[in-house]
Amino acid sequence: MECVDFNSGELPAPAFSIESCLRALHQNKRVVREEGLKDLAAALEGFVSADDYRYDHYEYEQAMDRCFYFLRSGSATERKDAYRAIGLYALTVGAKAEVLVLDRLFEVDRLSGMVPSSPSDAERAVAAIGCVAAATLACGKRPADAKRTLKAIWEVMEEAGAAAIPQVLAAAMSAWTVVLPAARDTVRMTPFVLIAKLLKADDAPVRMSAGEALAVCIELNILPRQPLPPRWGYDKRAESRPGDMPLLQSRVSELAFPEEKHAHKNEHAEEITLFRQIDDLLKRNKQQIEDLEKIKNNERPEESNGPCVKVPKRWVKLVQLNFLRQYIGECVDTHYNLNLPLFRDKLGLTRAAGCGVEEEDLPAHEKKQLRKDRDRQMSLAVKRDRQNKTTI
Repeated sequence: MECVDFNSGELPAPAFSIESCLRALHQNKRVVREEGLKDLAAALEGFVSADDYRYDHYEYEQAMDRCFYFLRSGSATERKDAYRAIGLYALTVGAKAEVLVLDRLFEVDRLSGMVPSSPSDAERAVAAIGCVAAATLACGKRPADAKRTLKAIWEVMEEAGAAAIPQVLAAAMSAWTVVLPAARDTVRMTPFVLIAKLLKADDAPVRMSAGEALAVCIELNILPRQPLPPRWGYDKRAESRPGDMPLLQSRVSELAFPEEKHAHKNEHAEEITLFRQIDDLLKRNKQQIEDLEKIKNNERPEESNGPCVKVPKRWVKLVQLNFLRQYIGECVDTHYNLNLPLFRDKLGLTRAAGCGVEEEDLPAHEKKQLRKDRDRQMSLAVKRDRQNKTTI
């Protein structure tokens, strides 16, 4: 379904009917069911307004029940399209959905859906990974929900079947990065060893996804540290060596400033730009750590000339916005303008944030709106905690 420009003077396409879509999803012919899934996904791409959803929410819930049925017993194409429809439904409705999207995804197939059975199954696996990441972003209510998704995606990346397919590996690494900010206490869950390994991969999208993961970790102050003493429930796979950070910095520098014979190739231009930004971020972070150490020792920190490359100041927002652009597709602007509960209230994604602008640099009216939304979210959280205490 194409986005309609109401200022163009063109007549809109025929209205989407959820009832006809439901009838198609219950047909015996597989071709008709696949068309119904595509129509459902196309409607959700164009964003279903709150009024339309309120009026037809039972029908949409029935459509989601049918999609979950296809995840269990549908064909490969039906499963792929069902994952996409579920992910778009989660982004559209969010935590207001009566269908517990995230819990049901883990009940259906915690890992089997995200691990490809063969190279030809890569597209379905990528759809499953994107669906879980989108559902966690939109429907996750607690940090524990994000940690559950992080652990599942990490296990997918360790599977031999997924690791052998660059397309799946890059999608898993990107999904892991998008979900990371929603979790807490993730230092021991951060696979720095795996990130270092992926930075040496032959496939450029895999290297770039690993670089973005490293940048988000640095921005969230998640750094390789000395392994903590073993204790009950401690996962030894999450241990990081003290020497990981210099190795990561060295590899990022190699990718940011490659040999001359590779530096002028068009296919490497985007990757070089990305890693130069990450390299500058690592250098600034290292300088800040050294300055703090000097201040602790009553020494005066050295003055720096500043970064030589324009570095995005908000990697978390940038990565999340890029993920949503790729996942939703051409109608992402419609979601951005209408889906304010997700884009503005929950994720805090604004056009300025996506361009790397700090809150202090925003226009006065947008800064006031962000602070108002933040205060409202804090009031709701306090009210929710009081209600939970009274019910206990």
